[in-house]
Amino acid sequence: MAEKVAFIVVCWNNKTLLKECFEAIDAQTYAQKVTYVIDNNSADGSADYIAKEFPKVKLLRSDKNNGFARGNNLLIKEALKDPEVGYIALVNTDAMLDPQWAEKIVAVAKQHPRAGGLQGVTIDYFNHSLIDSHHIKVSGNLQSIQSGYQESVSEKSYFTQTVMGVNAAAAVYTRSFVEGQPFEDFLDEKFFMYLEDVDISLRALVTGWENYFVAGAKAYHMGSVSAKKRSSDFSLCMTVRNQAALLYKNIPFAVFRRCFMKFIKFEIHFMLHIRRQYGNKTLLKLLKARLEGILRLPLYIADHREIKRRRTISNEYLLQLMMSSK
Repeated sequence: MAEKVAFIVVCWNNKTLLKECFEAIDAQTYAQKVTYVIDNNSADGSADYIAKEFPKVKLLRSDKNNGFARGNNLLIKEALKDPEVGYIALVNTDAMLDPQWAEKIVAVAKQHPRAGGLQGVTIDYFNHSLIDSHHIKVSGNLQSIQSGYQESVSEKSYFTQTVMGVNAAAAVYTRSFVEGQPFEDFLDEKFFMYLEDVDISLRALVTGWENYFVAGAKAYHMGSVSAKKRSSDFSLCMTVRNQAALLYKNIPFAVFRRCFMKFIKFEIHFMLHIRRQYGNKTLLKLLKARLEGILRLPLYIADHREIKRRRTISNEYLLQLMMSSK
């Protein structure tokens, strides 16, 4: 039986976060575990620090920044060489795990043979009374959202349940799903970073796998630490660019058409908000990012066709999930 959890960590200039991140992984009560990390050519000495302070970690040094997607893919492929690995845990360097996080998630995964992705409640690292993410979803206006974001932890009634998707800041994917999903690369490297976890979640959902929120599993997330080392609008531009591919790959045209007017209304409201909040320069960057995303759609034609061929859920069921307030 493949029972080992492989913790996958992508590092880029986050040396100051590594001690707490790795110590939280080491403290997991789930005994069968191994940690893989790739350093994406950090300039702050992260790789040497890991090698010295955490010699048991399986370290891959890269001579370039592979981004979130390729960095994770390289480690996932390495981890799956071990036949004892049954679960892949993606953990951001700015995410700190509760000691029972993996144990609780694996217990649920074992009960559900079609489980693809699983997450617990991800709590704001700086304010433990607030939720960072309960799960992720694509809403009726075609926007990707973190369900529960900034809601009070005390106001939530938690129970294990199926959800549309899971947040890869701290999530577990089963080996059966990683190997059973239709593409060689688990995360879409054309995204580079942002929305890859939503893409994976939709891929699981529409092709007959299940995603779960696991009650009692806790993680604490700072949020977008690597992106903040770039320009202030980097995350916005990447999200806007990748949204077009996310929708084209995974959302049937009939569903897209039903949601189109809500999408347009939100788009106008969003762009006006950006102009008021950040000015015309940032607005222009986002409009260029949107255009770039549309022009990149031919890169995803084969992916779109493959997911369409494997789709198992109805348009009505997908719409129901998207329109749900959960």
